[in-house]
Amino acid sequence: MKRPRAPQDVVNVGGGMMGSACAWELAQRGRRVIVLERSVPGAEASSAAAGILGAQLETQKRGPLVELARESLKLYPGWVRSLGKATGIDTGFRECGALEVTRTLAEARRAAKQVAWQKPAPRLLGRKALLSREPALGPRITAGVAFDGDAKVDPRALFRALHIAAARSGVEFRSGAYVRRVVTTDGRASGVALDDGSVIPARDVIVAAGSWTTLVEGIGIAPGAVVPARGQIVELETPEPLLTSVVVGPRAYLVPRDDGRVLIGSTMEFVGYRREVTAGAVRDLLDAALELVPALATATLRQTWSSFRPYTQDQLPLIGATPTPHLWLASGHHRNGILLAPVTASLITALVLGKKPRVALEPFAPARVG
Repeated sequence: MKRPRAPQDVVNVGGGMMGSACAWELAQRGRRVIVLERSVPGAEASSAAAGILGAQLETQKRGPLVELARESLKLYPGWVRSLGKATGIDTGFRECGALEVTRTLAEARRAAKQVAWQKPAPRLLGRKALLSREPALGPRITAGVAFDGDAKVDPRALFRALHIAAARSGVEFRSGAYVRRVVTTDGRASGVALDDGSVIPARDVIVAAGSWTTLVEGIGIAPGAVVPARGQIVELETPEPLLTSVVVGPRAYLVPRDDGRVLIGSTMEFVGYRREVTAGAVRDLLDAALELVPALATATLRQTWSSFRPYTQDQLPLIGATPTPHLWLASGHHRNGILLAPVTASLITALVLGKKPRVALEPFAPARVG
């Protein structure tokens, strides 16, 4: 007779950046974790993101996301340092700052006024100051706002390091595992059921399935609470880097890599799970990029791709407890998934261990979309 599988401490639904970050954090705290991924771990939004860590850039209005983003960015240097020690991988984390550039000085002044409440306050830059920082900017760009505390990372390198570090810490990854529903026993989560009928028991269940979160039955949120938002990206390559900072323009953003690659993004389209890269989007992104940096006209077109970001109507993530005890959500991070990975992992780990989270979670409670 086949003996029933002993329960894991934690079963994690979703092997992307968020799920792997939670798994690694829990494994370092002595928990036995299995990560279930429907495809290949990291194949979705985790590896396809541009890697902007815009704690100031992405929080231009006051709200609960501000503290969450800043707390996560504070964690980043130590987080990637630990990953580097564990794996030897350079994640491409660079404290390079970000520039929001405009066509007129009046537009830049309005943008600076909008974020003047931030600490430290972003700086208004005229054309001369912009060019001293980024000489390749085009003639139509006349002013901008500098977010000096923001940073960038290479998501593919980051995920590779995270996956290896988690595996070396004892996390078990299983690909091709389609989770159908959360299993409950006596009113609490006790594992997950796969589409082949098998059940994986666990003391805690974390659902970090990104845009596929609501396809998991029994998590207690509305079917449309998390939807896929398609983003298309173009990658160019130049013999040497043309930029050092992240540059956000009127129609596109540019994220430079150390080796001369530049990522151009991104669209936001609600087209279900259609993964196409479209000619119109590529044309628009390239046109916008050439306005920002005309020298990119001679760059090599390396590749294009699209991915799905998990979008919520209020554009706040779902982090924390559900009405079902021992069932936790870490999803809906939209375009800030890479930025918020360290703090989300810390928060979920605290909850699983019964400790007080470092950030108040009421604004991100999954129950708000139940």
